[in-house]
Amino acid sequence: MKKVCFVFFALFLVAILFSNETQVTIYNNNFSLIRTKLELGLKAGLQDYYYENIPNTIDAKSVILDSQNNSLQIFSQNYEFDLANTEQIMQKYIGEDVIIQTEEEYYLEGILQFTDSKTIGVLENSSKKLILINRSTIRNITLAKLPDNFYLKPTLRWKLYAPKKAKYKANISYLCDGLSWDVDYNCIWNPETKKLDINSWVTIKNYSGKKFENVKLKLMAGDVNKTISPQHAKSLARVAMYDSNVDMALEAPPEFNEKSFNDFHLYTLDQNVSIANKQIKQIQLFPSKIVKAEQSNRYNTFSNKIISQIKFKNDEASGLKLPLPKGRIKIYQEDKADKSLQFIGEDRIKHTAVNQEVVVTIGNAFDLVGKTEQLEYKKIDRKLIQKKMRVSLENQSKETKEIEVIHNISGDWTILNNNINYKKINAHQIKFIVSIKAGGKQIINWSERIKN
Repeated sequence: MKKVCFVFFALFLVAILFSNETQVTIYNNNFSLIRTKLELGLKAGLQDYYYENIPNTIDAKSVILDSQNNSLQIFSQNYEFDLANTEQIMQKYIGEDVIIQTEEEYYLEGILQFTDSKTIGVLENSSKKLILINRSTIRNITLAKLPDNFYLKPTLRWKLYAPKKAKYKANISYLCDGLSWDVDYNCIWNPETKKLDINSWVTIKNYSGKKFENVKLKLMAGDVNKTISPQHAKSLARVAMYDSNVDMALEAPPEFNEKSFNDFHLYTLDQNVSIANKQIKQIQLFPSKIVKAEQSNRYNTFSNKIISQIKFKNDEASGLKLPLPKGRIKIYQEDKADKSLQFIGEDRIKHTAVNQEVVVTIGNAFDLVGKTEQLEYKKIDRKLIQKKMRVSLENQSKETKEIEVIHNISGDWTILNNNINYKKINAHQIKFIVSIKAGGKQIINWSERIKN
């Protein structure tokens, strides 16, 4: 199990603790750091304080309450999440006085004896008889008070000490689950100019159980370590199944300011936003970029498909040079016949630093065919074998295609008798690059001698 980066979180909390704004920092791993300003009206001495304004996915063990001049001291904290609902209240009210009003305006006063999904049993005060009432006939049930140990919202109950009666300014910071962000890169590919028009959208999902109003939003790109139990992971998956609504509207164009932060990248929105519970919000990550790119085809030996890819370098020369958070990338291309955009493929990219290459697999080429054959296997001696290989390629399209052939080899190897030059990629891979005219074919022959 991964260890929590306690030092990283401690440094981050110190940096934001006395800021003037409510802040929400969302991480790639479906959790968030929340920091909120409080003003607590307290009496002098030791007392209970109930704080309700929290999500129901809070990590109660992560809570930090920091007051001005450290004037407040917390001696204990309870996280109360036994929330009131009709059935739980009725079960805890067994043996207590109730008043029931039926649809026929009949009033029954007595002591609640039992309750189930269809019937309520009450010992009537006047007759001392047990009256069974069908739930479907009940209009109102009156109870004297809410039973103890029930809460209307998830609540933190603190036992804290204040030196005197006053209003104290404080900050509360905590981690919670249920807030996540991802990036969608929507791109238009122009094969004639070899340019890719990249539009980026941040998609924020809130299933935390709390609405965040007018908050300063930050996004942390990178894989920050945090432990999570398998049971908790399953509960988060269930939470994410709730219906939600999409909000793409902001009054002014927002802009994320990016900077390096520790070993990660931090994106801060230049205007405050509100994120409702069970809502999906989309915000532009950066303005549209026109990037130099190229389309290529890749054949992995012994595969029955040739992959179509679009590649570009994340550098200044290509027109980008921005840290790219991981996310989905969709590629469209214009149909010249009617100027409509057609979807041609989708892939996911990992976190991509500046000057790194981005390779997007858009699908399998329809008109390109590849076949790999092992023509010969010969054992030269006890430790040395030799294989004779052949790759057959066909281009049935109407234009010349360049195909990159990738071949994996294990052991201490040597390439012999190759009819086309190869390039060594690493200790276990080589590649051939061939250009095939429309309707043409290409054969690649070689032998590989391997010492085991």
